Amino acid sequence: MASTNEPGADASLTYRLKALTKIADRMSSEMSRDKLGVPYPEASIIAAIGTFGPQTVMDISRRANLDKSQASRTVEAMLSKEILARTGNDKDGRSVIISLTAEGRKIFKKIGPTLDKRDSDLYHGLNEAERVALRFLLDKVLASHGWDATS
Repeated sequence: MASTNEPGADASLTYRLKALTKIADRMSSEMSRDKLGVPYPEASIIAAIGTFGPQTVMDISRRANLDKSQASRTVEAMLSKEILARTGNDKDGRSVIISLTAEGRKIFKKIGPTLDKRDSDLYHGLNEAERVALRFLLDKVLASHGWDATS
């Protein structure tokens, strides 16, 4: 591994974030399949709705970090499996509101412990102070670019 003082792609923040994202995505995909019994995009959608409540497909795509077409296709598949339900949107007649069914809520209850395990595995090698510092620094960089974890 190159030192942080050496130029090169492997020393850039973007390279490191992409590498960590690949690791996290692989872990999430494996855990979704093995522990939750659903593909990772479905688990992401269930987590977004379970955390933020019923919402539009646009909101789901943003909160689940999926592009709109992937979110839309995955929501449609989940509606047919009766993991999600669809109702009209009183605020905007052009869109619908997507919510969890009883089956979706059952899966959502398993997601928290699964994400906690994934995060613990990702943070392996860091002590608690380093974990707190990393979360703080990442949130600071994200906030400086307009990212808001609460919306």
